[in-house]
Amino acid sequence: MSRDITNAIQAPYRHSWNLLTQLIDTCPDKVWNETRGGWPFWQQVAHVLAVLNFFTLAENEEPLPAPCDMATLMLKVQGSCVISKDTMRDYAEAVRVAVDGWLDGLSDSDLVKVHTVLSKKIGRDVAFGAAIAMLASHTCYHIGSCDAALRDNGLPGVF
Repeated sequence: MSRDITNAIQAPYRHSWNLLTQLIDTCPDKVWNETRGGWPFWQQVAHVLAVLNFFTLAENEEPLPAPCDMATLMLKVQGSCVISKDTMRDYAEAVRVAVDGWLDGLSDSDLVKVHTVLSKKIGRDVAFGAAIAMLASHTCYHIGSCDAALRDNGLPGVF
């Protein structure tokens, strides 16, 4: 099973994962609870984690237990609770393990195959290679929003 390409295209996701964990670790509580762009900082982080889990689910696999309801995770409603950083770190670690397991199960020949579970959920064909790219692109989008919140508060961002 060749994995040279699979391993190479994971690099942007791995980089975005490191940025995400830096955000969790460095964000002060004041900013963690602030709403920017319509969503609290913590809620954007929780959303990213839930979507990473969502993108990598197998047929008949349930999402990981999450620290809040699905409407909050999918940014359908503004969360009324606040997920603590410690709880978020625990959720992040569970998601990381699940995503790493999914990535480890892919070979180079899988990259052009349609990820049927994700394709059904979003309503268009998505190849496994594109799904790996989406892990990074979606994560980076929300990292940018969170990074802006840090900078708006006079703090260095993670980018």
